[in-house]
Amino acid sequence: MKAAQLFRDQLGLSQELMAQYLGVTRSQLAMYEAGKRELSTSALAKLAEIALFFDQKNVTEKEGHQLLEKQELEVKVFLTRHIKELEYKQIKEQRLLETIQKKHHQNLQLHSLALYLQKNKVIQAEVLLQQAIAGIEKNGLARQAKQMLKIESSKSQMVYSNILKEK
Repeated sequence: MKAAQLFRDQLGLSQELMAQYLGVTRSQLAMYEAGKRELSTSALAKLAEIALFFDQKNVTEKEGHQLLEKQELEVKVFLTRHIKELEYKQIKEQRLLETIQKKHHQNLQLHSLALYLQKNKVIQAEVLLQQAIAGIEKNGLARQAKQMLKIESSKSQMVYSNILKEK
């Protein structure tokens, strides 16, 4: 394997980008990598610069380490903010669930009252019964389950975010 291809692999560059850096065409670089052609002196000098970089890698690893530490700090800041948002979301979703459950319970009570009034031939009982049924359907167990899923999803995201933050 020619040096250019080795360096391209280490740097994650395409032939096109490496050729552009070396000041040659992509086909010239491809032929050089295949051993069918030599590169110009200026292109070889640029390859030598890359080789020198890899030889002096110990010096630049410290800079890379500092960059990595900065990125890790940015991730921790992001995750801390994200966890706070999830905590707020979870509280908000829990309150909504409690409201839904309360309304569901109220409508079940209203339903029972309307049935009681219907037995006693009270005229307004039908209106109350319709309202109760509509409220039960709106705030029923399916909606409560959906709300519980939102809460559990927030909890799971929070746990996973905390795990990532600790790494």
